[in-house]
Amino acid sequence: MFTLTVSLDSLAVYIVAADVVILLTYILHIFNRKRLLDKSIKNITEFIEEYFMNTGAEVQVTCFKVEGNKHFLALIQSEPLKRFRCSNILESNLITHISEVTGNTVEKIYWRFPIKLNKDLMIATEKNSLESDDLYLLDGYAIAETAKEYKVSEVSWDQYESPKEEK
Repeated sequence: MFTLTVSLDSLAVYIVAADVVILLTYILHIFNRKRLLDKSIKNITEFIEEYFMNTGAEVQVTCFKVEGNKHFLALIQSEPLKRFRCSNILESNLITHISEVTGNTVEKIYWRFPIKLNKDLMIATEKNSLESDDLYLLDGYAIAETAKEYKVSEVSWDQYESPKEEK
């Protein structure tokens, strides 16, 4: 038979109490950091959405923090508009504004301009309605339509090895 006797003197009670206080402080610190991170992400996202809402463009924004770094990344999804063609210039201005207004540093902004191609009839209808609105989107539709067709042909080995003539 084995017997274990534990005696708690005042020093041991103080050490256990100090450990519990330190553990609770650390947990509160973690929760506070998480709350501040969520607040920063919300501030950046709202600022970017408001920034583009003032220009009349509707965007969807996602923001997250880079691991091991104090910087953020922003993902912006918008309709393909011609005014976003030079998005790198807009990106540098936006990063500066975010830093000034929110106090957070956005390291990089990634853009996404999806083109929806559902049906040919829908595309033809949209072309007619967009002719006066945005030629950039029409160019995107034209490129997407021509990309549907692939041309595959056989060539001889000599023709393959010969240098291509530049047009």
